[in-house]
Amino acid sequence: MVAKYPVETSDQEGIVDAVNYLLSGPGGLGQNFDGYSTYEPAYLRPSTRRPWSLPIGSTLNPSVYLNIPISNAVPAATPTKFVTFTFTTPQATPPFQYGDRMEVYDVDPSFYNDTYTVYSCTTTDVTTVTEDEYSYPAYISSGWVGRDYLNYPITTDSYGTVTVSGGTDQVFVSAQINLDWEYVTDGTPYDVVVSIVRDKGFQSQTPGSNEYLFGDTVTVSERTFPQTTVAGSGNSILEAIFTTVLDGPNLNFAYYRYYIIVQFNVEGYPSYNTTIGKVAMGLRSLVAQVVKE
Repeated sequence: MVAKYPVETSDQEGIVDAVNYLLSGPGGLGQNFDGYSTYEPAYLRPSTRRPWSLPIGSTLNPSVYLNIPISNAVPAATPTKFVTFTFTTPQATPPFQYGDRMEVYDVDPSFYNDTYTVYSCTTTDVTTVTEDEYSYPAYISSGWVGRDYLNYPITTDSYGTVTVSGGTDQVFVSAQINLDWEYVTDGTPYDVVVSIVRDKGFQSQTPGSNEYLFGDTVTVSERTFPQTTVAGSGNSILEAIFTTVLDGPNLNFAYYRYYIIVQFNVEGYPSYNTTIGKVAMGLRSLVAQVVKE
């Protein structure tokens, strides 16, 4: 919509067009702009909570898929929310971080087999916490603890937030990311999917909080990179570039967050013939800009 200028007092059509244009929201290019850009390398952190990246020199293990045998499971009390799992062999670095989602499986007794939240971790054991209290039986033998973010979207640190305030607003998004990851495979092919997604912001209902919570996730653009490898271990790299991605018009008036997610899609759950280790992010950026038609 383009309004007439100047508008004569006798030009009713021009006056209506001008009023509609003003009511449709602020005009111009880039009046609402945000983004992120860095060339500093960092590890992709497989987690459902911030931070979304870890420094390359971090002592934490950022492997996408991880399984570690355990030799003991000790509840803090009976009943309790806390259980400490002892690794059979000490790890070189603490494999988990506070807030991580951790899987426990193949334990005897099977009561322990579940998904836990990590409370603390060292190189020799990990302490978990649950929402409710349980009376755990005595540990007998076997079991593994691990992290499985294969076939699961992993959020990166590249994001931007903008406000859509008019019915003709569109959001222009450009993004890129370089990835370098470790793999172990028997030759089973897999896909690396890189996407730009959008979340809608909602005002927190916590009294006194000015923060926004985000949900209603929508995929805006996506690229799939099929990977074919020979049996063994190694590293692979890729560069994903998104240009001229337009989201809209007719978006609801709202506060939106756009960001890059990465997903390694491997067949064979719960046993995999291909697993992914550490994922290093290189040059990466995302810019979100509101454009009014």
